[in-house]
Amino acid sequence: MESYSVQQHVQMIKLFYQSKCSLRSTFRALRPFYGRNNRPTERTIRNVVNKFEETGSVNAQPPSVREQNASTVRKSEQENPRQSTPRRAQELGLSQASTWRILRRELGLHPYKIQLTQELKLNGHRQRRLFADWLLEQLETDADFARKIFLSDEAHFWMNGYANKQNCRIWDKTN
Repeated sequence: MESYSVQQHVQMIKLFYQSKCSLRSTFRALRPFYGRNNRPTERTIRNVVNKFEETGSVNAQPPSVREQNASTVRKSEQENPRQSTPRRAQELGLSQASTWRILRRELGLHPYKIQLTQELKLNGHRQRRLFADWLLEQLETDADFARKIFLSDEAHFWMNGYANKQNCRIWDKTN
């Protein structure tokens, strides 16, 4: 069923009651407004009239359970974007699959893995430059100096606490 405005729903109801509750007459009366092929179907007219008779309103339906779940997941994600999906699902009373689906499809978020990097300080550039100059001087005096140095790129730094990057995902629209 196509989505029609409140004014269009009111128009359908007026024409329905003016045509003495005839769906076929209402369907024909809508032709000048929508054209022959773009007018609402008889089923749509029937649904709008039934809704009006049951609720007395032509406004949109109250939010579905799916929309309510999406809004609670959105609120939870805004409060704590670093919370794991299983924990978020458990707190909200949803399945992990539903929570994951809402985060991905409805909120358009992606899980990004933490990448630990070393903070570069303002004074760091000067220190690196001094070290490079010192190393070049040593290589000029001793051609075999590069073989006497052991450099390793493996190190662990915990400046602000431990981060388990294997299990941690941050949900966001951009990396």
